[in-house]
Amino acid sequence: MRKTQQALDAFLKLKNPLPASPKNIFAGQTLFHFDAKPEPYGVCHGISENGLGILFRELTPSPRNFTCSQTLEPLPDGQFFWVIKNGSPGTAMPAFKNLDEDQVWQLIQYIRHFSRNGH
Repeated sequence: MRKTQQALDAFLKLKNPLPASPKNIFAGQTLFHFDAKPEPYGVCHGISENGLGILFRELTPSPRNFTCSQTLEPLPDGQFFWVIKNGSPGTAMPAFKNLDEDQVWQLIQYIRHFSRNGH
């Protein structure tokens, strides 16, 4: 059972300030699949964002399935931001402290776009 820590109130109130433009979605896609460090998201969350990346069998709990609307829709932008920047203790989700704020928001735009469009 996953128990993701709740973000601080200041983060929970945050809304993604970047528009869901093709430029921001493409930048998020590039981070997700290639450029994010310590490793691209696709390694764990899979190229289809379904949680079935190449490492999923080795991870407990398994990576989040970003294609599941029941997981993503209720997740506030600020909670998503906080987990990306700080990781998720008790899971394999690392902190991506090296990403600047715009990069984190672009990742969120891509993941939400991907999920909404059923890819």
